[in-house]
Amino acid sequence: MSKVQTERRRAQRASVSIPLQLSPHKDALQASLVNISTSGLCCQFGEAISEMTLVGVDLELPDAKDPVHVQGAVVRCSKLRSVSPPTYEIGIFFTDMPNETRHRIDHFVAGNLEASE
Repeated sequence: MSKVQTERRRAQRASVSIPLQLSPHKDALQASLVNISTSGLCCQFGEAISEMTLVGVDLELPDAKDPVHVQGAVVRCSKLRSVSPPTYEIGIFFTDMPNETRHRIDHFVAGNLEASE
């Protein structure tokens, strides 16, 4: 008997490619964005990051003059198989985000969902 898988996420996600800097330490490093929502993002990164580590995230949204900075907690880290150099898929839940930033990300996600339909 097959089970119907339900979506657990509350916020819609858009698969996009925009510049992303991730700060698991004090220096920001380049990451590759997989998808984003107002509650979090998924990216690919060259280092493993322990779950529950707080990280800084700098996103360059197309409509922004300056990068958007948010903070989040790593909720998932899994090594991608057969990828060289080693690459990890990192799930981040946003923990600190100004309301204006949340609205800008929501608008950005909605615009990218409409464009992909």
